[in-house]
Amino acid sequence: MTDPSRLRWTPPEPSQLPEWRGQMVEHLESMPAMMALREALRAGRSTVVPTVPGLDATESSVAAQLLARSEADRLSRARLYYATPDMTALALAAAQTPPTEAATVRRLPSDAGLIVFGEPIGGYTEDAAAALAGTLAYRPGASAPVTTPIVAVSWSTWTPEAVNLDRGAVRWTIQSKAGHGVVPPRTEWVWLTFWSPRGLFSGLAPDTIIGTGPNGGPMTARDIDTMREVAGPPLQWDNEMLLRVGATFTAPEPDTTASWAHALYTAWQLMGQEGATRWAETEVVPRARAGAKRDARQGIKDPAEVHIVHVHRTHRPAPRAVAEDAQGSTGRREPQWSCRWPVRPYRRDTCLNPRAHAAGDCTHEDRIVRGHIKGPEGAPLRTGDTVHLWDTPPNSERTMT
Repeated sequence: MTDPSRLRWTPPEPSQLPEWRGQMVEHLESMPAMMALREALRAGRSTVVPTVPGLDATESSVAAQLLARSEADRLSRARLYYATPDMTALALAAAQTPPTEAATVRRLPSDAGLIVFGEPIGGYTEDAAAALAGTLAYRPGASAPVTTPIVAVSWSTWTPEAVNLDRGAVRWTIQSKAGHGVVPPRTEWVWLTFWSPRGLFSGLAPDTIIGTGPNGGPMTARDIDTMREVAGPPLQWDNEMLLRVGATFTAPEPDTTASWAHALYTAWQLMGQEGATRWAETEVVPRARAGAKRDARQGIKDPAEVHIVHVHRTHRPAPRAVAEDAQGSTGRREPQWSCRWPVRPYRRDTCLNPRAHAAGDCTHEDRIVRGHIKGPEGAPLRTGDTVHLWDTPPNSERTMT
């Protein structure tokens, strides 16, 4: 039988994030990472594809090196965030409707960042053959559906001119259902990379045969999970996308990079909201001195403090509601939040300069406001000001694309 605990995303302790980031950077600079990215590109499992015309190398090899180099640099500069399970559920509840404002870098909590979520922000299900496309020496066997959760996102501001080479100009293309398109020069974007957990490949019974291994024998779900547990960092690259600054949001298709980007952007909005509508508070966990020295040797530029983002204490749901939702969550897809927020938070288009509104010279932005949310005793929640952390029940040990 399958061990249920192996099917769930188990987030790390926030203090572990600097170590995870170091392992991710180190892996991206390794040959196995280059090979995995190259095979993913060949299989069409990438949204952004860089090419350098005229180089004496395959396009997938060049693209893999550029993507790995760019991601390693992004992670080395990233401020680290951990969104607790309740904060994740809140962001997903508010993200059920697209943001009404145009995408703006003002919403980014830092120029570059990595946020790990206490619950998946989405995922997708595919056949094992598609999931393993490009895996060396693997030959598809019996059909078996597998689910991949998305549990982390890294980001940075980006322009097509961000990467320069001595031996040619980089040509950046975007792949979508509509086809291929070239990224226009001198445009401003936010680069988003989505990460899934290593070792949560299948969710299948361990003895399920899903193909043929290098020795010609059967390859099982247990073989794949074991292989992934001993090779690579705790998080693995899944896909990426470019969010254009100034673009407007539309309702995304489920299980796509666009839907995950909506959840992330909504989390940024919640993190930055101030005053009486403040939704989040942040706790900062410093990096141990020994770890900081190791980071410096590895070329990591961020101080590696971890910013834990909680739902503000005045908005936290009742422990019973959290428990009821947890029973309905699988830990492999988005969490349930029907009990925590029976009427979900909603967006309100807010004018920032009402005196100029009539003349059309004002600026508008989203404000996320509470619906009919119930507090710990079933009474309406208070609204109030306070704090910079993201979730824990009130009576626990710790009080676009």
